[in-house]
Amino acid sequence: SSAASDVYKRQAKKVRLGYFSGSATHLDDIEMIVPVLKQLLGKNPNLELLIVGILELPVELKLFASQIQMEGFVDYQKLPERIASVDINLAPLTDTIFNRAKSENKWVEAALVQTVTAASNLGAFAEMVQDGEDGVLCRDEAEWLEKLQWLIDDEPARKAIACLLYTSDAADE
Repeated sequence: SSAASDVYKRQAKKVRLGYFSGSATHLDDIEMIVPVLKQLLGKNPNLELLIVGILELPVELKLFASQIQMEGFVDYQKLPERIASVDINLAPLTDTIFNRAKSENKWVEAALVQTVTAASNLGAFAEMVQDGEDGVLCRDEAEWLEKLQWLIDDEPARKAIACLLYTSDAADE
């Protein structure tokens, strides 16, 4: 097949980002990457965003409502299934003492259903995740943009990280 049709196929194939908030305390965390999400949704018509939890759609993303699915609070027993339905799990955290003390649960939950996590490079995420191997760590807006675009474009890399996750010690803990 020609290179042009490969590019088309890649663009046509949906890639889903997922943000699983749980509570309204995560508003600052998602707000932190809204500029990144806005750029990515604009640049990648094949990109979809699933937001699960008690969150309102940030105003800046309303323009991309057709690419965004909002779900309310999900019972924790149904959560693994929802996380498994996305290609990339988003775990942004603003740099606060509270967030530095948070566990790496979001990454472990996604690992168990073989979904790649892109997380803020702080606290337990920074200690537990091997960047580019069993997850992706982002320090700033530029890294969020670059690394998420890489995961969107590179399905084999996404799958390799997901497989490594599943076979690594992360799944045993």
